[in-house]
Amino acid sequence: MNYNPFVGQDLPSILWWWLVVAGVGLSVWPVVRIIFKSWFDRGYFATKAAGIGVVTFGVWIISSWKLAEFGQQLIWVVLAALAILSWWKIKKSKEEIDWAVVLKEELFFGAALIFWSWVKAYEPTINGLEKFMDYGFTQSIMKTRFFPPGDMWFSGESINYYYFGHLAMAVLTKISNLQLAYTFNLMLTTLFALCLTMSFGIGYQLLAKSSRKVKLWGAALIAFLVTLGGNLQTIYALTSGYNGEETPPPFWEIKFDPNGWKNYWYPNATRFIPYTIHEFPSYSFVVSDVHGHVLDIPFLLLAIALLINMFGVNNEDKTWHQRAIFGWVAGIMFMTSALDGPIYMALFVLMYVFFSNPKLSINRAWIEQAAKDVGLAIVVFVITVLPFMLSFKPFVSGVAVNCPPESLANSKIGPLVFEEVEKCQRSPVWMMLVLWGLFLWGGIWYVFARDKNPVTKKMFYLWSAFCLGLILFAEFFYFKDIYPLHFRSNTMFKLGYQVFILMSIVTGYTIVKYFEYQEKKLKFAFWVGVIPMLVLVSIYPWFSVRSYFGGLKTYQGLYGLKWLDERYPNTRAAIDWFKKNVDDRDQPVIVEASGDSYTDFDAISTFSGLPTVAGWVVHEWLWRGSYDPIAKRGEEVRGIYESEDVEKSREVLSKYNVKYIVVGDFERQKYPLLNESSIEKLGEEVFVSGTTKIYKVS
Repeated sequence: MNYNPFVGQDLPSILWWWLVVAGVGLSVWPVVRIIFKSWFDRGYFATKAAGIGVVTFGVWIISSWKLAEFGQQLIWVVLAALAILSWWKIKKSKEEIDWAVVLKEELFFGAALIFWSWVKAYEPTINGLEKFMDYGFTQSIMKTRFFPPGDMWFSGESINYYYFGHLAMAVLTKISNLQLAYTFNLMLTTLFALCLTMSFGIGYQLLAKSSRKVKLWGAALIAFLVTLGGNLQTIYALTSGYNGEETPPPFWEIKFDPNGWKNYWYPNATRFIPYTIHEFPSYSFVVSDVHGHVLDIPFLLLAIALLINMFGVNNEDKTWHQRAIFGWVAGIMFMTSALDGPIYMALFVLMYVFFSNPKLSINRAWIEQAAKDVGLAIVVFVITVLPFMLSFKPFVSGVAVNCPPESLANSKIGPLVFEEVEKCQRSPVWMMLVLWGLFLWGGIWYVFARDKNPVTKKMFYLWSAFCLGLILFAEFFYFKDIYPLHFRSNTMFKLGYQVFILMSIVTGYTIVKYFEYQEKKLKFAFWVGVIPMLVLVSIYPWFSVRSYFGGLKTYQGLYGLKWLDERYPNTRAAIDWFKKNVDDRDQPVIVEASGDSYTDFDAISTFSGLPTVAGWVVHEWLWRGSYDPIAKRGEEVRGIYESEDVEKSREVLSKYNVKYIVVGDFERQKYPLLNESSIEKLGEEVFVSGTTKIYKVS
């Protein structure tokens, strides 16, 4: 009998991880049942996201106040306390639990988790894009005693980024007792499973008045669009394509090629409009960066469910705790992926105004009540993020105008070309239609859909208008950061990600309504337009999975650092030495070569979690809001390796409290004038593997 590496090697870890995640969710389910008491499953679809959020927040707030050290013991105490309080509540109320529903939803989640874990195991490499950053953050968090955690690439300073989602990954890693080299990939597959099951649960509830068969298929369609759908850029797979042009030509100007799909490059769908990023969950789950915007997906789906619960189910549950909980969820969203929190707070305010005052009549009584209701959510939001903000320095310097009048007067921007991009960037209409065409179609045709639920209809009108506002915002304004050419890239990325998720729900729902209700002529016109677009967005994962995961031909397993073991065995040996010989919680400062972003430099600080003096340059430039701090440190590090002035090097080592100096392949590559004889005078050689050495500073 042949050995199956998936069954024998990875499946036990997947099943154990599943049990851990399910247990965290069950710890808060009684409370979630109260919140979603009118839902088909009493909110079980949301328990895992809620549990992860509550447990992580509890651990974080206790360690932020320095009441207890962050660690496995604290996590278990918080988890146990939540479980006891929650289940005491349900026992007291004597509510009966439909365990059949629980079992079905757990099997659905488990199937999604196992499936994407199997897919992920064909390319588990923790390297490329933002993976070094995300792994390094999590490793650093796991070593910290109190919050905020230290920055592994800027010793002596805390992480100046949105790390709550990475903390959630660290929490699950600690209580599972699995290696981060496995759980990094398991977290990605968990996010996939949560996205699929939570969007299914939302869709099923929205379709509550439909037949059971329609609810199942409709919810499945919504879940597919949210989790795996792409955009209409896949139409280029039917052409001979374009080869890296900054401004892609219109698809109708390119020769039709039935074999074009063989050369279609799936990332182009997220970088189609020049100088922008317009990513969506399907791409995120494939390229596998466990980054803030992906870590936030369960929380933002929880926020969407709360909005539906407050305004879109029966419009009856307006108790204060609903608004307070929403404010808290928006707060943890902010600490996970900054703009997401304010975006959904704005949507909450919009929905509150139009549902509580449909005629928009302004009077003192309504203003006072609105101030109380909206104010409660805002106050809870502020209280939630306050400990985080005490140590966080925003690196967005404000809101700027895209295409101000003076730039328009001096430019020659046409519908298909970009000139003077540093001053003005506007998206051609046809490109916008390629990105948002299906959702535009769904939003427009929903107006004519015979939706018998006026509450849902009003909600989706507001969602559609809100999403249109987010799209237009990135055309006229942007949040200023350090990037000069791609200055609106992050703005379009963050806003567009939410548009994609919200409008996937609206469009999926619209398709179901036209399947159910409409007369033949109107129904025919709708289907003629929607079917080809639905096909184009649905084939995206076929291209992306086939490309990124090597056609699912070579199974590698979920362990993500095999590439490091094989490509840099001496570096890996140094990392292992640090893990064995350095107290896991002391976090002594090391020095290694300061590298450019998106390279293999700073691997030791990344995968050990030990802070180095200077790490990835552009990332620290962004986080510190200026190039000067990281540039200065970079030159000081260069001096340690190249200078013959031992005393000056000692001053730098003392300044940053450096305990270990690494001399290896990266250092020899970065510093051709490396003076090892001087380094030998700075400390004692304590480790050697090939050409890699570690010196302990004396």
